[in-house]
Amino acid sequence: MGNLNIKLSQLLNSLSFSLEVAENRYYNHSRRTAYIAYCIAEEMELNDEEAADIYYAALIHDIGMAGYLSKYSVDQIHFEEELKREHCYYGYKILDKLSFMGKIKEYILHHHEEWQGTGPYGLKGEEIPLACQIISLADYFELFFLRKMEDDTYIANLDHIDKWLGKHKDKRFKKEVCEVFYEVAKKEKFWFDLRPTNLDQALQIVEPRKSIYIGIKDLHKISEAFALLIDAKSKFTYEHTKGISNIVGNFATYLGYNPIMVEKLVIASNLHDIGKFVIPLEILEKPGKLNDQEFQIIKSHAYYTKLILKYVKGLEDIAEWAGNHHEKLNGTGYPEKLDWQSIKKEDQIIALADIYQALTEERPYRAKMSPKEALLIMEGMADRGEICKDLLSHFRQVVL
Repeated sequence: MGNLNIKLSQLLNSLSFSLEVAENRYYNHSRRTAYIAYCIAEEMELNDEEAADIYYAALIHDIGMAGYLSKYSVDQIHFEEELKREHCYYGYKILDKLSFMGKIKEYILHHHEEWQGTGPYGLKGEEIPLACQIISLADYFELFFLRKMEDDTYIANLDHIDKWLGKHKDKRFKKEVCEVFYEVAKKEKFWFDLRPTNLDQALQIVEPRKSIYIGIKDLHKISEAFALLIDAKSKFTYEHTKGISNIVGNFATYLGYNPIMVEKLVIASNLHDIGKFVIPLEILEKPGKLNDQEFQIIKSHAYYTKLILKYVKGLEDIAEWAGNHHEKLNGTGYPEKLDWQSIKKEDQIIALADIYQALTEERPYRAKMSPKEALLIMEGMADRGEICKDLLSHFRQVVL
């Protein structure tokens, strides 16, 4: 288990997917926005670094719509001025501690600025970075033109596009950027690539020529940023992930894992609930017992966690540890019904921390338990063969 070397484009594409399968979101919006923005950048013959930053920023331009803003729809956030400003700023703050995201976070902060100066921060004309102008046009075109096309052929009438652009030239968007985009729209390939069946492959083909790789330290920082978003979705999960990652870090160190493995386990802890973006807030915060359908929806979060993380080459083991946190040694867990023959010690480390943290937190249907009460519940689970009794005895030493 050595150090990590993760391709940034793959990671951001995967994290973009996690945001797009969330409730109140439009599937493929950010990834189609990234494709459109990158095509414009290429048509303008921007250098590789500029084109890459535009692509990366567009992939996660709506990161600020996650967390506590997830209860609002895409349309609300794009039409209500305060929400528009708030999600730009929130996205900026989430990325603020990531030094390698310097330009990207600035682009996210200003991706709703308008050429005539009526955007959320009042930048006007050439004050708006070119990258922000490109992402803004791609964003609005995807939402308010492409998504409103009446069929799924994705071959648009150029006269209609010209008319749509004409309404916005030198108002919302710079005239020259509109003209470049019109040239992009003339290409049949552009429309074929945007089809849902083709988009994933198209993104792999056009992704920035200059690949950027990040190591374990930067991945750790990104995982912490997404942990904040995950926990912020519900008042009942406030600092839930932070609590688990602290426990896992201490527990893994106690068990003698080397520093890189400890860090990888903490990263898995930070991302173990990323699939909860999919779960509606009314289910997460339901005060009573969940019905069978609601419980099936809850179970899907572990499935999505593994699906999202497995997309990234190099995260295979982290994806397993994170996605298996609800599996049980006796085969009664979910979503894969794994048993003691398939479940690894690392899976159990995160599972024990998750169970303990959840029991010691307040929930809509019960008060929080004391550490001793939580461990008593966990001992019962060990007696039933759900979790490892020997590992639980070590766990007790760490949390008491």
